[in-house]
Amino acid sequence: FNMKLKYLSIFSRKAFTLIEALVSLLIIGLSIGLLSTLIISYISILSLSKEQFLALNFTQQGLELAIAMRDKQVERRAQPWLGISQAGSYCLDFNTSTNSFSIRKSVNHCVVDNDGNYYRLITYQDFLNPLNQDLNNTDAVKVISEVKFKNTTVRLSTILTKWNIRQ
Repeated sequence: FNMKLKYLSIFSRKAFTLIEALVSLLIIGLSIGLLSTLIISYISILSLSKEQFLALNFTQQGLELAIAMRDKQVERRAQPWLGISQAGSYCLDFNTSTNSFSIRKSVNHCVVDNDGNYYRLITYQDFLNPLNQDLNNTDAVKVISEVKFKNTTVRLSTILTKWNIRQ
């Protein structure tokens, strides 16, 4: 009879003690805090990855514009560095509606948005003689594309040479 009474008293308890409630609230609070920290970290890493991906794509696009501009000039049998006779930094853009290139000498950066969160800068220099400022008679040009997108800055470079079209 005594054993039955103890057994029933354990399962008939309807309230928690204060210590049990505090321990369970502490465990739940720590779990929620850890989970929210992980979510915030994941979102910031995802945002940074997106930023870096876009910056890299814009940088690569700048090099591709420089290559396309050179190729178009060579096809016309013209000077391959159209509009670029001096070494230095340029703003280089392509207008899709007119299929034409826009080139202007840059003082600092080619700001694309008004907030200054994005710029692209294309730098040309003589590959064989970096001190040479005249690019009209050079056979190889080093092109550096630099993009700042929000907090990420990416630089890529390539070497462009003159080439001839055979008929």
